[in-house]
Amino acid sequence: MWNSFLINVKTSIRNSSSLFWVLAFPVILASLILGIMSDQDDGYTVTPQPFAVVADANWKANPSSDQLVTALAKAPKSGSNGTQLLKPTTVASKAEADRRMDNKQDIGYLYAGSDGLVTMVLSDRDAAAIQADGTTSEAIAVSILSSSLGRFNQTSSVAAAVARQDPSQLASPGFQALVRSGGQTYTRQIQLTHIHPSMTAPYYFAVLGMACLLGASTAASMIARTQPNLSDLGARRACSPSSRGRQMVGAFLAAWLFSAVSLLVAYIFIRTVCGVQTGGRDPVALLAIAVGTFMSSAFGIMMGAIPKISTETKVGLTVGINCTLSTFTGLYGSPMMELNYAIQEHAPILHLLNPVKQVSNLFYDIVYYDSLAPFARTCGVLAIMTAVFLAVAALLLRKQRYEYL
Repeated sequence: MWNSFLINVKTSIRNSSSLFWVLAFPVILASLILGIMSDQDDGYTVTPQPFAVVADANWKANPSSDQLVTALAKAPKSGSNGTQLLKPTTVASKAEADRRMDNKQDIGYLYAGSDGLVTMVLSDRDAAAIQADGTTSEAIAVSILSSSLGRFNQTSSVAAAVARQDPSQLASPGFQALVRSGGQTYTRQIQLTHIHPSMTAPYYFAVLGMACLLGASTAASMIARTQPNLSDLGARRACSPSSRGRQMVGAFLAAWLFSAVSLLVAYIFIRTVCGVQTGGRDPVALLAIAVGTFMSSAFGIMMGAIPKISTETKVGLTVGINCTLSTFTGLYGSPMMELNYAIQEHAPILHLLNPVKQVSNLFYDIVYYDSLAPFARTCGVLAIMTAVFLAVAALLLRKQRYEYL
């Protein structure tokens, strides 16, 4: 058995086709997704925007204006829900701020009017870009900034009105409580997922599902090479002292090892280069790789055990089934991802029977659930699939008889 295992491992390593499709292709596919969809998360994040601050006489007349800019430009502490909106640059006049906008150094500037109210000015190009697409990081930052300035100006107007009627009220506890309530929130932010979800992560999980089933083609090829009617090597192996069962187990373990190492390479690339986070659950992800590739190797053994068809046909069928099932995991773009969600909502049984989707779900369960119970259920589904595939493979291999070698 171990001799068969070593021979199959060496054969896989020397097979350039297996190395490309099982080892290299998932990394290439993940790279393409990174290049195409790397900016998709930008619409759900806020990055500080460069603004000039016109520090003229009107600005200096209201010290609260500087406090506002300082608060908006302060970087949030780690683990807090704060957001930095500004990267301010102080200038002396509006003319200098206009020059900086024309030179594309800033996207706009802030200035104070004679009434003490702070106004935001945007460059024409950035205003047009925000109007065309309001989901960009720049658009979200400007929207939040506009809301903050509106709240600040409202508070300043109320304070000015009170000061004109009764300045002593400005220091009263009631007025101070009223001012503070303007920035008070009555909602509490909660997080339903294990970590902050990435909009592109489902595509990478679909890549991992497809990459896992690609390893089944290696198992199918290894089993086909043990069949006497399909290759001269199989005929020689049939005449060897080693039993067919030992040869099958050796081929299965070799295919599992090769598939697991290949999927691990793809996972490391997606974690490090593509930046998909698991919230500290990498050890659980290693278990997911082992479970998923065990199932895919069993599927490959079953496909390789189909009688009366050539090795190339068996491998082609395995790859074709994999590519077809990958369609329903959302691998081929946003429309297919919408189809994936529709199936999950209206016909979940189809996903339950899809081994590619179940492997993809292993990584969903790791990232999106705070409990590992869904991960355990998916492992149970894959274990049932593995048992079915191995049982069918054993039945097919047991019934094969040869008149001559």
